[in-house]
Amino acid sequence: QVLPPALARPASSVAPPISAGDPHLAPMSSVTVQLQRAVSVLKKDLMSESDPFVVIEVIANDEVLASATSESIQDSADPVWNSTHCLSGESEWDPQKTTIKFTLRDKNRFGSQYVGQADISIADFIAMPDAKLIMHDGDGNPVLASKVPYWPTELWVSLDTGSLPDGWPSPPAEEPPASYERHIFMITRGTRGDVQPFVALARGMAQQRGWLVTICTELRWKSFVLSNAQDVSPGRINYLDSGGDTEKRVNSVLGQWATKQKGEFMQMMMLSQSEAEFFNSSTVVMKHLQDMQASSTPAHMLAYGFTLTSIGLMAGEYFKIPSVGFFLQPSSIPSSDADWTAVQAIDTHGLSVIDSLEEKVFTSQGALAFWKAFAEKNPFSKFNVNNIRSWFDLPPADTFKALKEQGAPIVIPMKSDTFPRPSDWWDQIIMTDFIFLRKGSGGAGALGEPLEGFIQGARDAGAKLGLMTFSSMPVARGTMLRCAVKMVKECSFNLRLIYVGKRQEDSVPDSLAEDAKALEDEGRFLDVERADFGVLFPFMDIFIIHGGLGTTVEALRMKKPTSVTGPLLLDQRFWGSVCYNRGVGMPPVHVDNFEDACIKFVDGGLDPADPEGWQAKAQAQDWGDVTDDGVKANVDCFAELLK
Repeated sequence: QVLPPALARPASSVAPPISAGDPHLAPMSSVTVQLQRAVSVLKKDLMSESDPFVVIEVIANDEVLASATSESIQDSADPVWNSTHCLSGESEWDPQKTTIKFTLRDKNRFGSQYVGQADISIADFIAMPDAKLIMHDGDGNPVLASKVPYWPTELWVSLDTGSLPDGWPSPPAEEPPASYERHIFMITRGTRGDVQPFVALARGMAQQRGWLVTICTELRWKSFVLSNAQDVSPGRINYLDSGGDTEKRVNSVLGQWATKQKGEFMQMMMLSQSEAEFFNSSTVVMKHLQDMQASSTPAHMLAYGFTLTSIGLMAGEYFKIPSVGFFLQPSSIPSSDADWTAVQAIDTHGLSVIDSLEEKVFTSQGALAFWKAFAEKNPFSKFNVNNIRSWFDLPPADTFKALKEQGAPIVIPMKSDTFPRPSDWWDQIIMTDFIFLRKGSGGAGALGEPLEGFIQGARDAGAKLGLMTFSSMPVARGTMLRCAVKMVKECSFNLRLIYVGKRQEDSVPDSLAEDAKALEDEGRFLDVERADFGVLFPFMDIFIIHGGLGTTVEALRMKKPTSVTGPLLLDQRFWGSVCYNRGVGMPPVHVDNFEDACIKFVDGGLDPADPEGWQAKAQAQDWGDVTDDGVKANVDCFAELLK
């Protein structure tokens, strides 16, 4: 974002001179940063506004290479510094791996208090020399002002690109503003899997329609978004920070505990909190849109993910632009149909009474509505949905009731026969086609070793090949190995198994590790952290997967038996139920219980007699062409909605 001309450079500033003369005394790297101002600074003092100042640090590999500190501004929520700071170091800095950290603090009589921080790599700073940075707290959440409507605290900074060291990247050339037929503003928060479909859709909009697309999501995914924006034309993809860090939260002690819970109660609690957890991004989104609508490229449409539904509805109402849901979690859309559950029940306890009780009480849409209302309209929370709406003079609203009354569009990127459509969904809930993020012109790549050798060895031995993957899901290594060793040893049909996934750090019993190593040495088991699934999948005869949409549909397109296991969080249960209901595999089984069920699956899925019927049904079903990424169908749908 470009700063107003009056603030683009300070009126007067003098950088400390860089040493000349003896080259051994001259710093090898330096940057000159212009600290302009902050807006909406969080109030830290009891009786007055904060007395803000900024600590600027150059950091690489957790080491501070240079630093500077601004003056403090007394009692100001909107301080203006217009100061210049030259940061120099005696080592050579890599712009890609070196970060400038801005820490905003409140000066007190006997010290100072932390307000928030913002980080930007030098490479990104060069690419965007005039920047507005959202301040975050230590957990990645946006720092918000102390007054309604609680705008995000922003720091306005500039980089003097005229004094960059030789050999560093050059700033982008000044280009006249491009005009775009449409500007789509996308908001999504969550894991990489939540962001990826939006990136795929954005690439299609930019490449196929020439539109400008701005993706607002967590800072963790900035490089992912921008790396997929570099090769698009004639349109363009921009990035904005939403605040928040879902990955950090999931990997916390509490998050790890929650993801390990098997029962429907915890699933319902996580689903009911899925929007409320992200309400702290509401005013960030509204501020971005306010700035955007006042710019030369206002947004024509807002597209939101299911975790930001209430925010999407509110923003569309306030700014009077069409808002469209883009949901990969259809079970989050309510229906009064008895068999349309919010949480798909699985056998987790081995105790039928407890499982039956949880299924009755914690899976229905009615239960979800109750718990969502408790989470989102909690009168003791400042950030409840009706409070947030009131800050923008909007009346209280029941989100999904309002969406239905308005006939608001929700696009589900799935084929229409993926599941039975609930009878009371409104017409503007539109099913399109599965969407995948792919780059390049296609063509089969190479797997490389050790995968190619393992597959060739299995084929030479006349063995069957199976794949087990949990992606980045936190499945204990010992649990995975027990299942893998059992399947390879006890399967009746000479199974060779490949496991692809992040190597967890839990301890593994020596005897189990020795069994797994022996199978690896025999060429019957292979454990790798990553693989190109587009190249690997066609070699497989059977699939054991964690239940993410992309991986599941890619497996189903191979027309081979497929079952879902793993932590079975939220929509992973949905896809496990889809596989079971479509007759291509077992009911979804939590990974802690999969050891007891795995032989039934691999034997049934590989037996030439096909006793379970999984092989025949998998062959008969059409989940789309393996070469179709579904992007065009989804882009065309949004284009039609814009007419």
